Amino acid sequence: MKPAREPRLLLLFTEVFANGGIQRFNKTFLAALMELNVRCDVLSMHDSSQSIARQTLHRNVQVTGFSGSRLQFSIATIRAVWGGRYDWVVIGHINLVSLTITALAANPFRPRTIVIAHGIEVWYGISRVRERALARVSKLLCVSDYTRRRILEQVPSLQAERLKIFPNALGETWAGLRHTPTPRRLPQRFILSVTRLQKGDRYKGVITVIEALSMLEDASLQYIVVGHGADLAFLKRVALHLGVHDRVHFLNDVADHELISLYEQCEAFVLPSGKEGFGIVFLEAMFFGAPVIAAAEKGALDVVRDGETGLLVRFGDSIALKRAIECLSSDAALCERLRQAGRATVVADGAFTFTRFVERTAQVLEVSTARAA
Repeated sequence: MKPAREPRLLLLFTEVFANGGIQRFNKTFLAALMELNVRCDVLSMHDSSQSIARQTLHRNVQVTGFSGSRLQFSIATIRAVWGGRYDWVVIGHINLVSLTITALAANPFRPRTIVIAHGIEVWYGISRVRERALARVSKLLCVSDYTRRRILEQVPSLQAERLKIFPNALGETWAGLRHTPTPRRLPQRFILSVTRLQKGDRYKGVITVIEALSMLEDASLQYIVVGHGADLAFLKRVALHLGVHDRVHFLNDVADHELISLYEQCEAFVLPSGKEGFGIVFLEAMFFGAPVIAAAEKGALDVVRDGETGLLVRFGDSIALKRAIECLSSDAALCERLRQAGRATVVADGAFTFTRFVERTAQVLEVSTARAA
């Protein structure tokens, strides 16, 4: 009996080898394909040849970067879609859907298509052009239940069974890292956030955390924010206005091994964001034993279960956040229970492990996990 031909994939991504929620999802997805020994060509709009050269890739994987050139990426996408004999074309962002689906109309081999839907980019304003393109997609992978519901609310004509909930996972690279002492002098007691610091990212809730900090009776608790961006000066002014500028510390250029130290030593990881598509950073915190406080909003609800794997508060409610912080500070048994339950989701057979992610990927692509190395 003639063996089945290896499946071939074309992956169209905005970026892979950089920090950020979508980029980390893309890295994990690519790692799963390498684990499954699937042949794939990857076109990445914003990655450079230098960033790609630093990666260790499977022999079946070919990645081409375009250093941010939309024109060159678009031309390469059209050529690959027209001429490639692919079994699947994976579209990693809604902004690439119309171009890809239009180009596929000229491909006689008619590969099946997958769109990955992350968060805010699909929650609002799906245009008629994109509606028509999505109607021709084989499967939509939604990283959270909220993202799936928002797409169906906007495009009710889509067949619901084609929209699959496909959560992110903690990548294997984190599991292999180990804590090394940080050269930074850290406060004895602190809570932690890890996030971008751009004006458009104020929904992440850093201001709410600063407000909550200013209301705590215990003035010994400090707040460390890991991140960088143009909103840093504004956030420092907020801390100064609320009288806690000496207790709020902004760190950038934090290496992964230093971040592990922060996760392990913090009293709580706090990110009361109102618009998380999923929240991979919560999984990182859970893996290294930090109790998590999040906002009861959007994709975070798929990751943090209130009172089980973390605490949830209403978005923007600094008083509720203050109470949650105080609750963790005063209840060691609760902290330990949340730590253990949170970590259980990202180790062994937990729902957000890389092993489970590989299984989900194999199921979507209709390949056997026996292909895994």
